[in-house]
This record gives sequence, structure tokens and C-alpha cells, in this order.
Amino acid sequence: MALIASAALAGIVVPPLAEAARPLLLWISLVVMALALVRVEPDALIGVLRRPALALLVLGWVTFVVPLVVWLLLAPLLPAGSAFLAAAVLIAATPSVMSAAVFAILLGADAALLTVVAIPSNALAPVWLPLMAAFVGVTAQVDPWAMAFRLAVLVGGSFALAALAVRLAGRPALRRQAPRIDTWIVILVAASAIPCMDGVGEALAAWPLAFLAMLGFALALNLGLQAIGFLVFLAAPRQAALSAGLVSGTRNMVLLLAALGDPGESDLGLIVAAAQLALFVMPAIVAPAYRLLGRPA
Repeated sequence: MALIASAALAGIVVPPLAEAARPLLLWISLVVMALALVRVEPDALIGVLRRPALALLVLGWVTFVVPLVVWLLLAPLLPAGSAFLAAAVLIAATPSVMSAAVFAILLGADAALLTVVAIPSNALAPVWLPLMAAFVGVTAQVDPWAMAFRLAVLVGGSFALAALAVRLAGRPALRRQAPRIDTWIVILVAASAIPCMDGVGEALAAWPLAFLAMLGFALALNLGLQAIGFLVFLAAPRQAALSAGLVSGTRNMVLLLAALGDPGESDLGLIVAAAQLALFVMPAIVAPAYRLLGRPA
């Protein structure tokens, strides 16, 4: 996490570096998602899929219900056309991170359950996110067709690359290389943090209070959705409830940023970039609560 935060800081402090790395974001994200898919253990997935009801409930909640909840809660509080409202709904509609298992292991959640949720959630993104962009009225800033194309390249390419790696190397060989693969995931996630901060350094210098407000909003949204998700699934086993909470707020912001284009060109993009920055600091904030809630009764 320190490496990722340091890379994000480099992207903020050295804006030309973030700008130069921007064209690489889509391809770095593709490789990260492919590596995360390669690390999925078939036996763990089969164990979850044998009892698919909980995974389907979490998938439906995260994909379809959470954006509606965000809209219902924030629409009465924010003016029509608000970039904060549009960003919040789009963030809530963004699929969970493909590396959810890493967060799950760190925080004591169910890695297999979150992986089962993440795969179809990301597969739906090329259709679902452009629809939500049209719903919140940001098609003037975001071309739905261009977004759908970028997402299709990213999601489809990552699934194809992962399948090719498994076919060529074989599952046993990939399992032996797990530590090295995990290291590369961390390195590439850190590398993706640099272009994610494109425009953030300039915004922070020009409007520090405005950007800090965006960061506070994004962090509050992330933590609030985690709390709501945990409470909604409180009747499930505790680890599953923690997983539902985690995946409710922890979204694939890199995927959204890659789809949106240059974040420095609009308030919408800057809020999403702030949400990505919030994602880097979130584990350190919530870890004590997850440890406390994860203890046996």
C-alpha cells in the first residue's frame, strides 16, 4: 500500500509524469485485471458456486441496487446536473476491483466470494456503465460509445489474456509463480496510480480546498457504502457480510478513469480521480473496524 500511495503522490507532485503516463493506463489496467484473473483458484470458486445464492445476491446488490441507493440518497441533497451526484452514481455503478481478493486478505473478508462477484461485475461493465452515464446525464462529457469500446477492450482483453496464460503455462506452473504474480500486481497497480493522478496536481495547486472537498466526498462515499453493505448483509455469515460491505464501496476506479478519458478536463473526472486516491488510503482507515467486526462472537 505504501508503494501505491507513493506512486500516486509522484503523479500529483510531478504533473508531466502523470500526463505522459496517461496513454498507458488502459493497457496497464488490462494486464492487472488479467493477472488478477490468473490468480483465481478454481477450487475456491467452485466452493462458492456450489452455493451461488449469496454470491448472486451480493452481485445484484453491488451492480444494480447500490447505484439506485446512492441516487435516492443524494438526489434530494444535490442540485440537478451536479458533478458530485453524477460521479457518485457512476462510482457506485462501477464494478468491484478485480484485485478484490488482495483487499479481502488484507481486511479478513472472503476472497473467493469477492472474486466470484468481481468477474461478472466487470464483464457487465461495457454495457452497464454507459447506460448509467446516460442516466445521470453526463453524455456531454462522456461519449457512451467510446466508453463502451474502451471497457470492451479492457474487460474482454483481460479475460482473453488470462485464458491464454492459463492455456500456455498451465495452472500448476502459475500456482508456483503466485508470489511473483502478486508482486507484479502490486507493481502495476502502483504504476497505474501515476496516470490516475493526471490533472490532480494542477487542480490541487489551483483549487486546493475544492479538491480536498472532492477527496472528502469520495472517501465518505466509499466508507458510507461499506457500512450500508455490511448492514444489509448482516444476517449472512460475518465474513460474508464484511465482504459485501467491502465490495459495496471498493470499486474499480481505474476502469472508470480509463473509460472517462482525461480526468483533469472536468469536475466529474477529478472527483473520480479523488475517489481513486481515497481507495489507496481506505484500507488503513477501515482495517481496525474489520478486525473488530471479524472476531468470533
